[in-house]
Amino acid sequence: MAPNLPSNPKGLSSTTPDGLVAPPAAKVQKTEGFSVMAEAKPEHYHAGNKLTILVDMDNTLCDWEGAFEACMKAKFPEVALVPAEGRLNWDISKDYPAAAADKVKAVSGTPGFFSEMKAVEGGVEAVKAMAAAGHNVLLVTAPDPNFYTQCSQEKYEWVEKNLGAEWKAKVVLTRDKTTVRGDFLIDDKPHCDVGALEPEWAHVVFDQTYNRQKGGKRLSSWAAWKDVLGVKAELDCAVSRNPRASQENLYPNGINFSCVFPSFNQESIVRKTLAGLVKQKIKSNFKFEVVIVDNNSTDDIDAIYKKYRTKLDLTLVQRRKLANTFSVPSARNMGIQQAKYDYIIGMDSDVILNENFLENMYQFLSSKPNNVPYMVTAERIFVCTEGCSDDKLLEDYTETERYPRILSKANYFKPRDNRFSHGNILENVEKGWQPWAYFYGMHTAFPKKIWEKIGGYNEVYDGWWGYDDIHFAWEMTVKGGCLPTILGGTEVFHQEPYGSQWVPLGGVVDKLGTSNPRLNKKDNPNWQRICDTIEGYADWKTDYYQKLAGDIVTL
Repeated sequence: MAPNLPSNPKGLSSTTPDGLVAPPAAKVQKTEGFSVMAEAKPEHYHAGNKLTILVDMDNTLCDWEGAFEACMKAKFPEVALVPAEGRLNWDISKDYPAAAADKVKAVSGTPGFFSEMKAVEGGVEAVKAMAAAGHNVLLVTAPDPNFYTQCSQEKYEWVEKNLGAEWKAKVVLTRDKTTVRGDFLIDDKPHCDVGALEPEWAHVVFDQTYNRQKGGKRLSSWAAWKDVLGVKAELDCAVSRNPRASQENLYPNGINFSCVFPSFNQESIVRKTLAGLVKQKIKSNFKFEVVIVDNNSTDDIDAIYKKYRTKLDLTLVQRRKLANTFSVPSARNMGIQQAKYDYIIGMDSDVILNENFLENMYQFLSSKPNNVPYMVTAERIFVCTEGCSDDKLLEDYTETERYPRILSKANYFKPRDNRFSHGNILENVEKGWQPWAYFYGMHTAFPKKIWEKIGGYNEVYDGWWGYDDIHFAWEMTVKGGCLPTILGGTEVFHQEPYGSQWVPLGGVVDKLGTSNPRLNKKDNPNWQRICDTIEGYADWKTDYYQKLAGDIVTL
C-alpha cells in the first residue's frame, strides 16, 4: 500500500488495523517526488487498431434460458413452461400469465442459479480468442434487481469457473450499459441502448426469438464473431477509434494550477491552509493561484485576505447572503468559474497540502498526454493544529511534523485514512469497482475543461458528508472520461476542527459515545440521491460502512 503512513506525535511506531507499522512522524515529509499508487487502467484508450468489445452474460455468454427451465420445472412443476422458441419478450415474466409472475421472478433466486449456468456454445472460446488477438474484452452484465447480492457474487463465480480467475477483473456490473465505453456491445437485450448516455458502442444483437425485430448487426453463432464485427484475429480491424483521444488539449496555456476552496469561519485553520500554500516547494516552471469563496463567514476573513494577498496570487470571492451557509457544491462551482488556470486543485479550507503537492502534480501531469484527463487524489493525515499558529508554519514547514496525529471522528477514529485502512482501495481503483467513491473534494485535482463538460458540481446536494464529491467524481469518470488516480508522496494534512474532542493517536476511544450522525443514512437525503444515481453504490457502501464502523445506525 502507501509508502507514507500517518504517524504519532512522539515519533513512535504504531500498528494500523491493517497490521502495518506506521513510520516516525518526521519521515512523512522526507519523501521527494511522487509514486503512482493506483491508476485506473485506460481500458478504452485504444492503441493502434485494438477494439474494446463488451460482452453481455445472460442469454449471450451464459445459457440463462436453460437454467430457468430446469429450475422452473423443479420448483414450480404446476406452471406450464413457455419453450425458448415461443418466447416473445426479453422480460420473461411477460411471457407467463400474471398469476405466475411471482414464481417466475423467484426462480433466479435459487442458490447457484447464476453460477451453475452452462456456457452458450462457442462463447467461452470466442471471448478468449478476442483477448488473445489483443482486443480489450469486458463482460458487462446487469445484476438481477430482485437478488442483487446473490446474482453479483454468482456471476463472478461463473466467470472464474468458466474463463479463469484473471477474467474477474474484466467484469462490469451495471444496469445502464450506455455508461460503459466500447466499440461493440454483444447483447441479447433489444433495447440496451436506452440509458443515461448516448452509447459509444455499436449494438450487436445476440440472436434470440424475442429480439428478431431489432435491426442492425446480429450474431447468431459465436463462431461468426470476426465476420460480424468486421475484424480479423490478427488485429486487422476495419473499425478502430479512441474515445479519449477525441479530447482537445486540456492545458492550452501550459500546466498551471488554480487551488479553489470554500470557507465558512474557522479563521485560524484557514490561515494555516494558506500558509501551507505559501510554503509549496516549486522547482518547475509553472504558476498557481488561490481562490477562496467565502460562504458568509462571520469571522475576520478580510484580515486573512489582507495578510496573504501579498504572499499568494489570491482571490477572495464573497457571496451574497445565503440561507444555507454550507452550500459547498455551489461555492466550488463559483470559485472554479473565477479560476484562470487550466487545472483545478479542489480543496477544503481545513487542508494543508504536502509541501511537494503541486510540484508532484506537475511532474505527474507532465508525464501524461495533454489530451487524456486525469482526476487525482492522495491520502489524508489527520492532525490537530489547535494552539499552533500560521506564522510558525510560514517560518518552517517542518512544523507539520510536530502536529499531533489523531484519531478523528471524521475518519471513524481510524489511525489511517479510512479509504486506505479498509478494503482494497488500490485494487478497486485499478479495476474500476466504484473508483469514484475514494475521491473527496478536500483534495481532488482535475482539468477545468472536464468540469465544464459535465456542468460542474451538482448543486442539489447541500454538502453534508461528501456525497456531492462522490457524485462529481462519478460524473468526471463516466461522462468526462477521467482516469481516477491516487498518488503517493503527495499526502495532505487534514486539520481537526476545534472543539471536536480529538483523540491522540494511541488514545482510547469511548466506543459507547461514538455513534456518528453520518452513519444515519435513513435521514440523509444526499445518501438517497447518490444511491439512486450510481448503480450498485448502496450495496457496496453498506458493506464498507459495516466493516469500517461497526456501529452503523441504519441504511
